[in-house]
Amino acid sequence: MTDAINNATAQSIAAMATAALEVKHVEKTFGLVIPQGHQFKDLTAEVEKAEPAPYRHKGTVQLGDVASLLAYCADQAAQATGYIYADTDGRLLTAIFNDTKAGPGWRDHRAVFKAELTPEAKKWLEHDGANHAFTQSEFAEFIEDNFADLQGEEAKNLLTVATTISATTGINFASAKRLQDGQVQLVYNETIDAKAGADGQMKIPKLFTIGLQLFKGAKNADLFTARLKYRLHSGSVKFWYELERPTKVIEVAFAEYVAQVSKDSGYTVLHGKA
Repeated sequence: MTDAINNATAQSIAAMATAALEVKHVEKTFGLVIPQGHQFKDLTAEVEKAEPAPYRHKGTVQLGDVASLLAYCADQAAQATGYIYADTDGRLLTAIFNDTKAGPGWRDHRAVFKAELTPEAKKWLEHDGANHAFTQSEFAEFIEDNFADLQGEEAKNLLTVATTISATTGINFASAKRLQDGQVQLVYNETIDAKAGADGQMKIPKLFTIGLQLFKGAKNADLFTARLKYRLHSGSVKFWYELERPTKVIEVAFAEYVAQVSKDSGYTVLHGKA
């Protein structure tokens, strides 16, 4: 009799343990109650991986241009639940399709476009300022290599300066004076075989214009205005340029993307970080 009771108790305990180890299915979640310590093991992610498709959309896609962002946003058709965030400092447009517009949202289904600078724009921005002054030969090479980005009559003047410097065997700069039209006239002496040669004059513009594609994939060129600066020292000259309000030019160019997305996406566009 005692053995029968013990067997019945053992069977009851085994049945309860087996029941505890059964997978619990509550709506779209799956769990397992582990008797030791009464732990709960969430199996939802593992079960979801075995399904033909995830239970909901999530993840972040990186897009290369505004047209792709607009196409992706249209495919998601989440205008009622999502926002697009415009981060001017980071040059980012971020669409969050499961945002909190219509109620609580996980905010983990996103599409991101970053306005990347072209190599040409990076080069001009990286060499901006007196800390990046060029020697005579460096300046000549830089202008010749990037002449395609220069606009207006000043471009020819700069190319003439670069050509004169690079084509002359030895050139000593003696003085400089500012002309009425705002340009600077540099007086130099060409040295050949350690002997003084012909004197010459070189006019350099006060301002010049750079026109280039600022962002990758952009259709239009953006214009920068630059001030050409120089410094004479012991017969040599150093050149540099200072861009006028380059961050403003970038902001205006990015604002065109924001305006396009606001107009064509159908989503509410908010200014800020996502």
